[in-house]
Amino acid sequence: MAQDDISRGEADRLRKLDDEARVAKTFEVIAAKRALWVWGDEDETLFTEDGKRNTLLPIWPYATVARLDNEGEVDGEHAIKISVDVFLKEWLPQLAEDDADIAIFPVEEMPAGVVTLSDFRSRLSVAQRVN
Repeated sequence: MAQDDISRGEADRLRKLDDEARVAKTFEVIAAKRALWVWGDEDETLFTEDGKRNTLLPIWPYATVARLDNEGEVDGEHAIKISVDVFLKEWLPQLAEDDADIAIFPVEEMPAGVVTLSDFRSRLSVAQRVN
């Protein structure tokens, strides 16, 4: 198991947390590990939509929880690690252009929370000060 990943048992435990705890854990881990995980393949990243058809980028704090939510759906897709620096400098501007928000730690396609890009940046900043 990679140093920045967790066991299946730990992933199952995290997936059972309530929404607020999953959101808090996500920001805590992203701040500490300086990375987050998305899902996709070599060419594309998985996006989803909410009930109002707003575009959302699902993110996870660990590859294992991303895999548990997505594996087996499409051949060739996998968890993709993104450093915080790259996410802030490259991904957030692109997400802003696409008018997308961020779906935090979805479990069975239900995000623990949805945050705007500015909320993501603010919450990450707070989490980084704590770590």
